Amino acid sequence: MSDLSSQSLIFHVPRQTIHQSLQFFRQQGERGHEGVALWPGKLVAKVCEIGPPVIPRQITGPRMYQIPADESFRIIKSTAKQNLVIPIQIHSHPASAYHSEADDEYAFLQHLNAISIVVSCFGHFDPDEFLEHAVFYRLRGPDLWELMELSEIKRCFAF
Repeated sequence: MSDLSSQSLIFHVPRQTIHQSLQFFRQQGERGHEGVALWPGKLVAKVCEIGPPVIPRQITGPRMYQIPADESFRIIKSTAKQNLVIPIQIHSHPASAYHSEADDEYAFLQHLNAISIVVSCFGHFDPDEFLEHAVFYRLRGPDLWELMELSEIKRCFAF
């Protein structure tokens, strides 16, 4: 089994996972709200095979989302029971994609090298242009979300 916090972990993300996440963000966007999805996966050697997104119960607004504590606990318990991990969270913004202070504060993931993806325009773009409309951040230390360079994204992800 691989270490979830390893920087060398490779993420295999099915196109369907991206499509389902963007569909949820578009629905949220119709209400003018952000949304968040979690991408669970199974660790096999140095690869994390991402499965379907988990759409948690969440409190949302025009510039925020929050997963209630009891829902966080339920998700952690459920994924552990299935021998899954959650290495990636993804959420939407109404316009440009960036990791805001609120995103830092309410991040579901807190483990070293966790990945947080932010998509622009409530996900209203062609899924084939995912990399052009998403920014990727990696948790390098406590409350230290750093923007990932495109070269690192291409090294760590297979879509």
